[in-house]
Amino acid sequence: MQQHQHGPNCGCAEYMFNEDADDLYGQIEIDKVDCLNETAQNIKLIIRPENHFVQSDLDSEIIVIIPFNETVRIRQINVVSLNEESAPNLMKAYINISNVDFGLIETPCVEQFVLSPNLDGQFGNAVKVSKFENVNNLILYIKSTVNDPIRISYIGLKGIRTFQSKQLANTIYELNPLAKQVDPDKVVFDSLC
Repeated sequence: MQQHQHGPNCGCAEYMFNEDADDLYGQIEIDKVDCLNETAQNIKLIIRPENHFVQSDLDSEIIVIIPFNETVRIRQINVVSLNEESAPNLMKAYINISNVDFGLIETPCVEQFVLSPNLDGQFGNAVKVSKFENVNNLILYIKSTVNDPIRISYIGLKGIRTFQSKQLANTIYELNPLAKQVDPDKVVFDSLC
């Protein structure tokens, strides 16, 4: 059975507007990308399609943590396998979570995907648009229920930049505007209690 691929003509309303998406590589904080349960520290190298791969260490699951340097809207997640014998078949996506460990997989995810062996990168997984707005970091739990270990050669993300910084704004609230001088003898204080 062939997996349904979402696109501009598929008719699935929750997956609309994916065709406007751009590669989000420039918005990824590459030096902060991390992976739990990988054998070597190659995770930063597979965010771009190069001749590297990530392999699960103790079992057939990894968690990939991808922070962004600005808030983004994710539209597609593309996980490319090294070969069919080591391809994952399940992915859960989480957003905006800090302090990630494997206890995360016991919590509800934003969206879950059934993966097919994607050896050439042609089968990106379209996400439900409304669930991936205002994303500051993306956490991917990737697993195989068949193959051990798993090997992934590329993770690509498409989406839309929001041009919103992740930094909190410093705001100063004034009780009295500076332009207006208040006579302290004429101020009346109301009791709140």
